[in-house]
Parts: sequence; structure tokens; C-alpha cells
Amino acid sequence: MYLLLDIGNTREKAALVKHGKVTALPQLAPDNLAKLPIKAVYFASVASQEKVAVIKQLLGLDHLPWRQVHAEAQAYGVRSSYQQPQTLGVDRWLAMLGAQLLFPAKNVLIVDAGTAVTVDWLNKDGQHGGGWIIPGLKMQQQAVVKNTAKVFNSEMFNGRLEPGQDTVTGLQNGCLAAVLGAIKQAWQLTPCDKLFLTGGDAKFLKPYLTDLPLVVEPLLIFHGLARYIDM
Repeated sequence: MYLLLDIGNTREKAALVKHGKVTALPQLAPDNLAKLPIKAVYFASVASQEKVAVIKQLLGLDHLPWRQVHAEAQAYGVRSSYQQPQTLGVDRWLAMLGAQLLFPAKNVLIVDAGTAVTVDWLNKDGQHGGGWIIPGLKMQQQAVVKNTAKVFNSEMFNGRLEPGQDTVTGLQNGCLAAVLGAIKQAWQLTPCDKLFLTGGDAKFLKPYLTDLPLVVEPLLIFHGLARYIDM
């Protein structure tokens, strides 16, 4: 059994791999991990090495091998389009590896809807076609509220793809429309066989993308990360 970690600046997500099967680990707690026969930890991180060291200690797993994965020029049949591949976000790289694993020899569009929304094209031959990075739903709302005097918001997101009848719904609906518009535009630029949707805000976008060949995969990044086990 292996532990997979996606370490961000604000939070960590985790999954387990046993006999090649990837399953989510909702609670990353030392007491729970101590009971598991974990052989090694594979992780991707956009946080500092100091934070990684703290996590090792907090989880009580500093005695195990910890193997960090970075974005590469190519691996497992996937090739980056970046001239400096190491500058591609590792989460985007792993999402492409996961998508190619789940649907090999397919043209796919990959949308990761988190703090930022990333959009990446990957063709059937494993060639990355580049991508977009745009502010996510929460970031868009924060930017508008911060930079305007009379626009306010609520903690709960209830955005819908319809005209807003007050300031809060106007803001939230507008931000939702902006993200969905970018995704639809991306699809029109290069229609694909599958549209992968992952990330914490996927649940808000999914209802409006059912007209496309949609695959919602919360563990997409972990499927990519798991490919590095025992390499």
C-alpha cells in the first residue's frame, strides 16, 4: 500500500493505492495512517520544503521513503508542450498523466476547477497542446469585491447560469458564466473525445456541461501520481 499526497499552500489531499487501485483518503490523520501497511509516500507539492518536512513529522511517517514528483518533458507517453517543462504546474502534469491512463489514444480536454481553473489539451498521441490558467470561482468573486466599493458577496456560493436580480447573485452568476464560457470556448477551439472535469468546484460546473462527453474524476491527479510508483 502506498500513500499519495497532493500538497498545496493551504491544504493537503490524500489517496491510497493498493493493488493498483486508487481510493480517496478523506481524513489525513496520524492515528489512521499508523494502522496502515504503507510502504512509501509519493507526493506532489507546490508548497515549501519546510511545509513538507512539517507534514512528514505530523503524520509520523518520516521513517518511510518520500518521493516527490515533478513535471517533466515527457513520461509514460505524455509529452509537455512547455519549453521549460519544470515550470508547468505539477498538478496539471499529473492530471494529463491520469487522463491519458484512463482514456489512452483519445483527444481530451482537461479542466481542473480549483483556486485557479486550468484548461489543458492533450491529443491522442500524448502531446500536450498547451493550456489556459484563469481565476477560479472564489478568486473571481474576491477580486471584484476587493476592487469595487459597492459590490458585496455571501459566504455560500449559489451561482446559476441565469441573470442575477441582486448584487450577490449578479456577482456569483457572472463568475460561473465566465468559467463556463472559457470551458465552452476551449471546446470549440479544439473539440475532443472526452472532457475531464476535476477539482473542488467541479460540482458547480458539472450540471452545465452535460451536453459534452463529460468525465468527472475527482481523483484524476492521483491516477497520474500513482503511475510513478516503483518506477
